[in-house]
Amino acid sequence: MTTEIELKYLLLTATNAEQISQIFKQKDIQFTYQEKQLENSYFDTPELNLRQFDMGLRVRRNNEHCEQTIKTAGQVVGGLHSRPEYNIDIESNFPILSLFPDEIWHVEQSVPAIQNDLIVLFNTDFKRSTWLVTDQNNNKIEVAFDQGNITSGAQSEQIFELELELVNGNSEALFTLAKVLFEALPMRPGIESKAARGYALYHNKPKQYSSKSALYICDSTTDSIANAFTLGLNRGLTDLQNNTAGYLSSQSLIELTKIKASLAVLRHGFWLFEADLSDSELALRDELSHFIHLLAWVDNAINLQELTNKTGNYRKKLDFSKQLIEQLKIEKRRFPNSEDITEFLHSSRFNLLQLAILKMYLARTNSGTEGSDAARSELKQFAQNKIQFSLGEISHEMKSSISFNCEQYISQSKLLYRSLLTGTWLSGLFDEELRDKFRHPWLDLQQGISELQSLWIIQQQLEKLSEPPKKLVKWQSSKVDGLLTALDNTKAMAIAMPPYWLDSL
Repeated sequence: MTTEIELKYLLLTATNAEQISQIFKQKDIQFTYQEKQLENSYFDTPELNLRQFDMGLRVRRNNEHCEQTIKTAGQVVGGLHSRPEYNIDIESNFPILSLFPDEIWHVEQSVPAIQNDLIVLFNTDFKRSTWLVTDQNNNKIEVAFDQGNITSGAQSEQIFELELELVNGNSEALFTLAKVLFEALPMRPGIESKAARGYALYHNKPKQYSSKSALYICDSTTDSIANAFTLGLNRGLTDLQNNTAGYLSSQSLIELTKIKASLAVLRHGFWLFEADLSDSELALRDELSHFIHLLAWVDNAINLQELTNKTGNYRKKLDFSKQLIEQLKIEKRRFPNSEDITEFLHSSRFNLLQLAILKMYLARTNSGTEGSDAARSELKQFAQNKIQFSLGEISHEMKSSISFNCEQYISQSKLLYRSLLTGTWLSGLFDEELRDKFRHPWLDLQQGISELQSLWIIQQQLEKLSEPPKKLVKWQSSKVDGLLTALDNTKAMAIAMPPYWLDSL
């Protein structure tokens, strides 16, 4: 049995083996090279017994050599794949399960029954170019570049990916080599294995990239403060990479806002847990801010998209002014296009950010940052203090006046968002019913301010027109007034809510 430790990346543009060899030669990196054609069949029962236990069964053919492999449950963090696997040479193209160790099977699994029901679900056939790299410290890393296809019945999907696997030595060497490749090739972390993509083809379902993480990051009062932050790094990075894949699959601005939100959640964790982090760890906060600022335009772009789409909520009213529609479309064209965004999401700097978060997570996990029992007892008090401070800030601002105008509400959006992010991190530690009841009006307030921003854009663009239609000006003003009244009522309800975190003492 071996345990793979490897980084997987998907390449954006066409590449060939010679280009990768040249990268290594230019950096004076020593390697040996080989290539081979691999044909792989993945097996399971019709009821997917192996899949249910997070196991993957494969038979690989390379010329006359045939090998069966089973991979058992492992973990994927930030593109780093770590999974136990068992490899056995066989004579035929069909696996023999009894050759694997008895201890890998779950008590509920019947090996003879599974063997009898095995069928081929999908195939992965590709050319693999490999470089066995040896660095100055004698660490050995295998770099594999795969080009080919995954097929299941009539369904097919291209394979175009790069894998870095630690053969021998320190995992830091894996990260160092990845940085070299970031500089030369546009890529992004591959969060799905070939097998996972094959199963999606077998089911003939579009890939789902939504995060499986809990709604609230910290949800266990037995964690220490340090471990709560470490858990948040894992969940935050997973969300970021799932949302990145979701955008690239859909090219939707809504999916792009999820990327921005994932970055904001991660950065907020660095603010909340600042006292427990080193200066080098805190440096990542500035890098997260850099990417959040790069995506600052997305919210306005979504508002403009809603206003200019023929099915948008306000489009019928806006049709009173063709000039206004054209003005909004001009504003919309100022934003980056999908090609620019795709390039950004495959950039070296964005990859380096994700790799740095991954390294930080692994370092904290390996150093045993879970803390003592006494440290664990401090987490809930820590959460209460942070939530109290955060809600105190926004409540103070919201209590400054019974009624707010448009600009005042919009100016509070960032402070409100930060307060809600504190809840995203910490409110899972408290009573669910009280928490959700408290957060509901604040979330309504956030949604209302977002709608107000759309109406504010209309007003700004109307002011640019030489003769804005009076009917449209009156409608816009009426909509703002009605929304402001609703927001004032929601605001009053929100600041009157009893604090759920104090009832949990």
